[in-house]
Amino acid sequence: EKTYFDNCVATNAWDVRNTLAKMGQTVDKKKWGDSSATDVNSYYNRKVNGIFIPAGILQQPFYARDQPVARNYGSVGAICGHEMTHGFDDVGREYDGDGNRNGWWTPQVVANFKTRAKCISDLFSSYEMYGEHVNGRLTLGESIADSGGLRFSWEAFVAKHQPDNSAKRLFFVAMGQTWCEKTREKSARASILTDEHPPNKFRVIGALSQFEPFAHAYKCRAGTPMAPKVRCDLW
Repeated sequence: EKTYFDNCVATNAWDVRNTLAKMGQTVDKKKWGDSSATDVNSYYNRKVNGIFIPAGILQQPFYARDQPVARNYGSVGAICGHEMTHGFDDVGREYDGDGNRNGWWTPQVVANFKTRAKCISDLFSSYEMYGEHVNGRLTLGESIADSGGLRFSWEAFVAKHQPDNSAKRLFFVAMGQTWCEKTREKSARASILTDEHPPNKFRVIGALSQFEPFAHAYKCRAGTPMAPKVRCDLW
């Protein structure tokens, strides 16, 4: 009977052979890779320039046909926008429409992007948890994607539904609840050092504090933490 180790070796060997067999063939841009339709997740694959939204995430509380549309836009809508924005973040911008690493922005656009993106990087580096500062450079791609996803989903929501202020507030509540979690201190400390995603608390605070419609909806006074007088404005 094969041991666990032998099975792992055999599986890895098959995976290598299968991957090598694809060399020289046309890329299958619809292949899901290691994920499945049941995953409660989503991702952007820059090599095929595509976003993948598994059926597993299209359920409550992220999405439901019978819940207020504000919740759908604020949660899964922002998630979809997040994945789309990865195509234009600090790494995705270097890949063209065919998924090749072929920078297509002009030098001036790149320079402007880096200047504006530094504001986001500096903002997240100012956040601290358990005595450790977030590495804003490490988390920049995810922070950019959060910012873009929030903006794109919001603009679609407002244009389609002309919401009242109550619905606007619900949109932002849904966005915040998307990232609710409980984390042990040891795990949180490790994530700050290694995870390219900011701590979920700061994903919410960081994105919403830089988004002026949030301050308008909740009537935050100018100069307060969630309504700073100077905001990071990338898009």
